[in-house]
Amino acid sequence: MTTSDLSSSDTVDVLSDGTPTVYDDLLCHARAEHCTPVWLAHDDCRLGFLPVPDDPVGAIGAHDPYRVLAQWWPGPCPDDCACLDPFLGELPPLTRADGEDRSRDLRTFEEASGMAEDVVAYGLRKLALVRVSRPADIPAVVGWGGACNYSHQDNVRLGAVLRSWEERFGAVLSVMSSSTLLLSVAFPPTTDEEAELVASEHFAFCPDQVDPQNGTVYTPRTYGQTIRNANHWRFWWD
Repeated sequence: MTTSDLSSSDTVDVLSDGTPTVYDDLLCHARAEHCTPVWLAHDDCRLGFLPVPDDPVGAIGAHDPYRVLAQWWPGPCPDDCACLDPFLGELPPLTRADGEDRSRDLRTFEEASGMAEDVVAYGLRKLALVRVSRPADIPAVVGWGGACNYSHQDNVRLGAVLRSWEERFGAVLSVMSSSTLLLSVAFPPTTDEEAELVASEHFAFCPDQVDPQNGTVYTPRTYGQTIRNANHWRFWWD
């Protein structure tokens, strides 16, 4: 392994020749070793773009993910929307809020490992090693600037939601670019109702999920169909 000049600091180093094996080992031992990997899509991933709190990990833990998403929820749905009734008002309660922590499940690591194979096959080799214990905390710790065009977004509150998704869905932040987060998802929603509920969270988390600017404008119902049983979640901020 060699360390790239792309980024090296007290909180992050970047390997220019990362491998799935290295990624797997780091991810499996992240909680104990306080070093978590994430793939970088290209050189300019806006690391260090935004200020980092003195204690970003503690700051993330101070936020309730539902309250964050409820504040960001862009609802209500249009009058002609055919999705679930709760979307006509406030953000629905978080699904699977049962206390089960899937972030440490073997299946969660296996799904992230499979994505690592795909990432390297696609040609990405830059692997950031971040001094933090879990993937959800990475954007706040590295000062990621990908959502900086949205005044209501910040990395600390993004981290609170990412932690919740890690625990409820085994969703692991695996790839970062200058405007995109890609997550591997070991336990995705499996029913139409659950997928619509998760869709509402995605719309609150990233406003551009509603309109990907490819000619499609989603409702929670139509977007829910794209994430039902899907093992990848992609979020893009224009």
